[in-house]
Amino acid sequence: MHPDALVALEMLAAARGGYFLRSDVRDIGLDTTSLGSLCRSGVIRRIRHGTYVFAEHDDALGADEQYAVRCLAIADKLAPDAVLCGVSSAAVHGLPLVGIDRTWVDVVRLDDLTGRPRAGVDHRVFPVSEPDLVQVRGRTVTSPARAIWEAGVKAPARSALVLMDDALHHGTVTRDELKATGEAFASWKGAQGPRLALELADGRAESPGESVTRWMFHACHLPMPDLQYVVRDDDGTFLGRSDFAWLEHGMLGEFDGKIKYGRGFVPGKSPDDVVTDERTRERAMCGRRHGMLRFLWDEVWSPTRGSIARIRDELEWGRRRYL
Repeated sequence: MHPDALVALEMLAAARGGYFLRSDVRDIGLDTTSLGSLCRSGVIRRIRHGTYVFAEHDDALGADEQYAVRCLAIADKLAPDAVLCGVSSAAVHGLPLVGIDRTWVDVVRLDDLTGRPRAGVDHRVFPVSEPDLVQVRGRTVTSPARAIWEAGVKAPARSALVLMDDALHHGTVTRDELKATGEAFASWKGAQGPRLALELADGRAESPGESVTRWMFHACHLPMPDLQYVVRDDDGTFLGRSDFAWLEHGMLGEFDGKIKYGRGFVPGKSPDDVVTDERTRERAMCGRRHGMLRFLWDEVWSPTRGSIARIRDELEWGRRRYL
């Protein structure tokens, strides 16, 4: 395929939200048989029948964003009486789908007709009113608060907590909106999970890792931390801000995700320099007044009796040493 044609398809894919169709190739006067060779060479890849993405662009996306592209491709083929909902709507809104199945694209029928799941699309039927619908990237989807509850009733409670924390943190929804929307889901099967998540939800959480860590503390009956605690010296000089704080135990806490080391990112700085800055920040915050607990993803996602016992011991050690 001529390079100019590839550029044209790339521009079209970008305008559509990340994908192009087999029919687009014909529309620019090219033979669709060239798609096979482009797939084999790794330039493009097929994500569903007649739908393609450029591999380089696709590889630069996270799993949630790749799923969102698939949702957009399906949304563009839906009849006016069907719209994206649930997990699919949440993905298009840019919410993190932690621990949530992305196998199916969720669609709600507005005409009350039923449809069996097929071709990767799960047709759901439930009441949706006009205020429940919004436009995102030119597609009609259920509102953020509605999408969170639609996804939450089918997902683990900690996944619903991640959705709610993220939406509250970025101002996508308000707590009142989540509460009001939840009233419509009171009798839905699975509503207990997102209902509990709403009790714990806190917009101060800055990453899914922090949300999952808080869920672990709740589920394992550990002392719940304060969030985004600002540490200052005796003169009031700002020393740093920790993800978690247990002042009654004299301990601070940090979720050690990759994003954390991007906190002090400066163009031209090496990863080692960033890590060094992070450790310097930690030493300044702790000094002789606080201990520090650090949490890794595997530890908080799949806690063990040993890891929970260690956390309890360190909190007790902090209480004895620093208070």
